[in-house]
This record gives sequence, C-alpha cells and structure tokens, in this order.
Amino acid sequence: MKKTLFTMSALCLMSAMAFAQTAPNAARQKMIDSIRNAAIAEAAKANPMLRQLHISTDIISQGDINGKLYGDPLFKGRASTIRTNMAFNIPLKTWGKNSLSASLNYFQQRIEITDVESFNPIVGNEDRIFNKSTVGFSAAFQRRDSLFGRPVFLMASVLGVTNEASSIKRLSYLGTAIFPLKQTAKTRYSVGLIINIDPSLKVPVVPFFTYWHKFDNDIELNVNLPRQLGLRKAFSDNFWGTFGTSLSGSVAFFNINNPTLPNDVNYTTIDLKTGPGIEYRFAKKFIFGVSGGILTPLSSRVFDRNKTSSDYFINNKLSNVPYVNFSLSLLPFLR
Repeated sequence: MKKTLFTMSALCLMSAMAFAQTAPNAARQKMIDSIRNAAIAEAAKANPMLRQLHISTDIISQGDINGKLYGDPLFKGRASTIRTNMAFNIPLKTWGKNSLSASLNYFQQRIEITDVESFNPIVGNEDRIFNKSTVGFSAAFQRRDSLFGRPVFLMASVLGVTNEASSIKRLSYLGTAIFPLKQTAKTRYSVGLIINIDPSLKVPVVPFFTYWHKFDNDIELNVNLPRQLGLRKAFSDNFWGTFGTSLSGSVAFFNINNPTLPNDVNYTTIDLKTGPGIEYRFAKKFIFGVSGGILTPLSSRVFDRNKTSSDYFINNKLSNVPYVNFSLSLLPFLR
C-alpha cells in the first residue's frame, strides 16, 4: 500500500509539468527548464513525498484493539504506535522527454500492546512490544509524450521491500499513465490509471483523479483521489498551513512459530489521517512540519506473504485515536 501511495504522490509532479512544450533551440529549452524547475519546487512545497529527503514520525495515541483469528475472538487490549519513515529520492538522468530516478525508503514502527486479555492459547495475557523495520527501493522511468494530440505522462517502475539483506520479501511492478485535461493560472486537473502488479493485491488497476484550484483568497484546494483531499493556505513564501484527510499505511514482515499458522507473514495497515498542519521553510531548502488530528484505522491484517491481503487469517479492529506528526524535509536540488 505504501508503494502505491508513494506513486500517487509522484503523479502530482508530472501533473504540474503537464503542458510543458519541447523546444527547437537551446534558448527555448533553457526557458522551459526554468519553468519546469519552478513547477517542481512549488509541487515539492505542496507535496512532501516529492522532496529530495523526507523524514516523518507519527506518534499514535493508545486505543482499543480487538483481534480475531479466522473470525473467532483472539485477544483484546490497548495499543499505541510510533512510526518513522525516511524517503530519499534520487534523480539519475534526464534526456529529451525521458528521465530516470530512484528512491530509497526506510520504515520503522514500534507497537506496544498492553492490558491484554487472551481468548486463545496461542496468545498469552502478557503485554507485548513489537519493533519492526523495512527497507524499500524503487527505480522509475518517466516519459513525456502525446496521444491523440493530447499530452500524456507515462511511468514504469519496479519496487522492492524487505526486512533482511539476503532476500526481497515483496517485489512489484507499476505502470502509470496521466492525461492532463486542463491547466490555467488557477485551475488544473488530470485523470489516469495505475497498474500495480503486486502478489498481495487482487485488483491490479486503480483509476485516479487530480484537481487543484486556487481561490481568490489564496486558499488552494488539492484533490488527489483516492489518496488525499485537503486545503492549503500560504501565509508567506516560507510558512503555510493545511487541513485535510489522507490515506496512509504500513507494512511489516513476521515469522510466526506456530504449526497451525502460516510462518512467513505480512502485517499491513491502512489508515485515514484527518486534521490540520503547519510547515515552515528555513535555510532555503529545509522544511519543518507539525500536524495532528484523528487517525481512523480502516484495515489491520496479517496474511501469508505468498497470498493476497484479502486472504488474511488475523484481523484487528482498532478505535479512532489522536495522533501527532513531526517532519523534516529537504527540497529538490535542481540544475
């Protein structure tokens, strides 16, 4: 899921460049590069996942958790979580209408479960703490082109996630196509498709829609469905606030030592985060952010690594809880 979310974020950048034109001479190309760089910088200010480096920590308050094994009660208790994510984006090469890029991602989460009441002997009544880390990488090829006389942005990428040096636990392939429909000084929108070939997903094709509009009071509406919906207001070039709802998620790998259960498993979550935030740019390229609000768990499942997430054998229900997020980012260094 995180990989899909990251890809959806990258689409915002290509959308911002939707109507760039290629040039017949070097002077024209320099002007286009300047416009392109300005668009990248503005897009990165509005979207943290487009920045060169982004470090983010979620502190999720304690809430109720109820686990079921194959539909039968397994345990209940109280759970709190701390998640830290570090993403590093690396532009590799640009030539003509094409570009290559790579990214590295490190994700760590600490889950503490207290006040445990067990309903099955495979789970004891003692408190538990889980510390899990994953490392992800991706390589992507992008191309600006046209189809039926209209601009189109194409991307193909390979993504891998693991928790050990000796093997890749999950490998997936993505293809995206963006069709910009309109761009003016105050409005732009586009549609597209994501094809995600991932062994944990049953539905490999996801449509998406992006819309941006700047009102007369300088409030910006950002719609990036199905990932994000929010408002943004710049109080100065270096300080802005946001309010909205976004999808987030996590993935971890476990080995379960019980002969009645799968051994090599995935644990994935999908959440909605809703609330306000502020960001401040300092030292020209660095941005510090604070946000918070309510986290709504949508899915928390454990399933065999070789099966889809819909074939889960443990399903957790968690209550809505407050959260706070702290982030530090580095804007792209452009040529």
